[in-house]
Amino acid sequence: MSCCRVCFVLSLMVLSSAVLQADDIVDIGLQLPYTTRLVADGLNNPSCVTFRPDGTLTVCDSGNGRVVLIDDNGTVSDYITGFPTEYWKTDAQTGTQRFRLGPLSAVWIDNDTLAVTNAGLADGQETILFFSGPGTADSGRATNSVGPTSDDPRDKGEGNLTGLSLSEDGSTLFAAGQGSDAGTWVLSADVQKRRLSPVFSADRAGITVNSPMATLPEGDSLLVLYSGAGGQDDGLIVRWNVATKQVMAQWTLPGLTDPMGFARMPGQDIYVVVDNNWALTEVKDGRIALVQLPADGGEAQVMVVADRLKGPVSCAFSPDNELFIAQLGPMFDSGQGQILKISE
Repeated sequence: MSCCRVCFVLSLMVLSSAVLQADDIVDIGLQLPYTTRLVADGLNNPSCVTFRPDGTLTVCDSGNGRVVLIDDNGTVSDYITGFPTEYWKTDAQTGTQRFRLGPLSAVWIDNDTLAVTNAGLADGQETILFFSGPGTADSGRATNSVGPTSDDPRDKGEGNLTGLSLSEDGSTLFAAGQGSDAGTWVLSADVQKRRLSPVFSADRAGITVNSPMATLPEGDSLLVLYSGAGGQDDGLIVRWNVATKQVMAQWTLPGLTDPMGFARMPGQDIYVVVDNNWALTEVKDGRIALVQLPADGGEAQVMVVADRLKGPVSCAFSPDNELFIAQLGPMFDSGQGQILKISE
């Protein structure tokens, strides 16, 4: 076994051995002794899993236009409701609308303040909303929206805001924009001023891969995960310099077709990446991969450790270093979305 492979296998052992009571075991193709347990189901296109600093599991139940909290017994309770929703795609052959989406991403600023992308609006109208407690979407304090950044008629402004993350000093939010393939942006928002601005453009940096999906601050840099074109092996991770707004390095992700979420292994230079393997008409088997990024960029080292997930879209480690995953479930738009947890 190569040194790299040994490192990957040992890294998997970081996943916690704590087990929630009464969870159902789900087979995602993960090798023993690790198992995957169903934490919650009945969600509609869940799009984000994150944690309050006190450890409270928080999920964007996107298709239902709400953010929910999930306790240790798997009980789902409303936290913020009433977000607008829209259908992301229309099947050109049948005219059927698919993928109902509302709030796509959330992150806690502290134990009292939650930021959520109000992503069920039209491109150019979406904002990030800040909440100081439970309630409804219209009680949130909003940033500005971001309009067109080019003269391209396809560019209606930034939309489908996702991939929220918080800078290490807590002053800045980052979000991935999905407004137009004519010029997708990663945006930032000043937490105090609630001012949202476009900051990193792959297109303007000469990067042809689009669709930023997730962001991850690391010191003075920001890692951004790009999913690329649906169904194609063209995913990319780019490290941006936050101060200069220049590309520091970039890595291809061989073998992954539509990576949509990632998280850094606690205390290690290895990343968990969830690969949705997206399709317009069905939920296909998705993957979990462990990824190492060579210092100078190039081809990332990718090891798939599970290959029977159902449309995974987001992952996060809890404060106790447990790995949680949000996935669409057997069918999107059908209330079959799930939250999973990997344990020993």
